[in-house]
Amino acid sequence: MSPNPAGRAGSAAETTVEPVTIPITMDLTWRYVASAPMTRFLAGLRHRRIEAIRCGGCGRRYLPPRPFCGRCRQRMDDWVPVADTGTIAAWTVVNQPIIDGRTGEPRPSPYGMALIRLDGADTTLNHYLDRTDPAELAIGLRVRAVWRDELIGAMDDISHFEVVTDSTEAEPTIAGPEAH
Repeated sequence: MSPNPAGRAGSAAETTVEPVTIPITMDLTWRYVASAPMTRFLAGLRHRRIEAIRCGGCGRRYLPPRPFCGRCRQRMDDWVPVADTGTIAAWTVVNQPIIDGRTGEPRPSPYGMALIRLDGADTTLNHYLDRTDPAELAIGLRVRAVWRDELIGAMDDISHFEVVTDSTEAEPTIAGPEAH
């Protein structure tokens, strides 16, 4: 007789074990806490200020911020203002509705999403777009943040990014640390 997958002699029928199923309902509560760099970043949004964190070793500017550089592993604490304008690095149109974190209501679909490299940052920020037609979206398009009226220090203080056309071209807004 040849060994079975468990390494014991016998046929598979002789060693099959029925799984035990225990029906239970679990109530799980999650609490998310932002890192110190993310907490500062979110506080800045409350003042329409977007800041990246810069690595003192390689100079890379991260947005959203993180405590350590992904390239040289140095702890980072040098903050630099970045603009509320940028460039689409990647995009998609999502046809599956999700729950809006601020309202608790389903977000209408379809909606555009993009990885946006803000002017002054080296990494990208994932955010909503004002366009849903793939024919109107492309890598390299210029965009500008559209801020909510009520700012609470949350990622969705920026409602979405609008595609900037020649007729809507405007100077970027860069709020410095004095607004902190």
